[in-house]
Amino acid sequence: MKAYISIKNKRAASITAALLILLFLSCSDFQKYLDKSGIESSCKEIMRDYQKENPEVLSLFLKNFSLAKYTEPFDTGEPEVRSIGEWKLDIPEVPGLIQEKLFFNTPLSALTHRDDKLVLYIYRKAEIKGGRVLLFVPGMGVSNFALLFIKHFFKEIISRGYILAVYVPPYHLDRIPPGKNQGEGFFTHDSVRNIKMIAGCTSEVRSAVKYFKLKGVSDISAWGGSMGGSFLLLSAEFETYSHITTMIPVLDWNTLLLDSPEVCELKKRLMADGYSEDKLRYAYSIVSPIEHRVITPPDKILILFAKYDQLTSLALLEKYRETHNNPMVKIYNRSHATILTDFAVYDDYATQLDMWAKNKN
Repeated sequence: MKAYISIKNKRAASITAALLILLFLSCSDFQKYLDKSGIESSCKEIMRDYQKENPEVLSLFLKNFSLAKYTEPFDTGEPEVRSIGEWKLDIPEVPGLIQEKLFFNTPLSALTHRDDKLVLYIYRKAEIKGGRVLLFVPGMGVSNFALLFIKHFFKEIISRGYILAVYVPPYHLDRIPPGKNQGEGFFTHDSVRNIKMIAGCTSEVRSAVKYFKLKGVSDISAWGGSMGGSFLLLSAEFETYSHITTMIPVLDWNTLLLDSPEVCELKKRLMADGYSEDKLRYAYSIVSPIEHRVITPPDKILILFAKYDQLTSLALLEKYRETHNNPMVKIYNRSHATILTDFAVYDDYATQLDMWAKNKN
């Protein structure tokens, strides 16, 4: 009897928790709060290690900057292959799936930490040569917990015969240095370093594309989320993808690093230290997708957008569409932090993959 009551209470607690989650997700203010609190937390992390820098260093850097140069793909060489570990997938309809991690040397280690590597998680049924690759570029906060959600994208991709290659951003998963938490250290108070990090990750994405081309794949498509969507769209000025999907992409880094009220402490400190706001805005604009063209045709681009996103507004999205030949957009009643809880996102993505495949044949 006691066991029955215990089970009954657990079920009641689970149902209550589920109802509370649904209640919270139906509230736009709560979803916006989650976004804002995440930005505020990142700002506090940055301010904790704030050091005064010389504004002239930024001016000199900008004089010599070009996106093409700073994102140029490098020679990856052959990777070290390791077990997939905790990111192993169970997809009954795809038996015999090869799952592995590839570790490459990366010049970005000069900015991150000495032992840092470019890391790709690979899921494939056969050899890479001749296959169709889908490069998946997640954003800040990708983790073992996030896998509970994004694995639904993975299954749709793999079940359609793609070789899935998941890019691991610096300071995440296998790329977390000793003494750091997930994502901690990616952005700092140093604007020059921040721009180099964005450009450097874009270079890694382009280098992954180069690696697969050298392996003889038949074509490369891509998916990018949040800041990963930003890296992907920047790479798409130079790389041709069969199709591109971005989810909640950061289209203008100024909105996150200068304009959000949650980062006002950082902005005030930079102004007090002699930085020009116009110079800072220009600096972040040169690595913002809103300012760069994309080679891939608009009918091969899908943007999955969150209506309550506090990093990219609906107005900014519309501006991007107007200046980039009207790519396809689907909008969900979610925020940046909660979009993965809307399971229509996965279904819509699967439907679009099938549409692209049908139109290609």
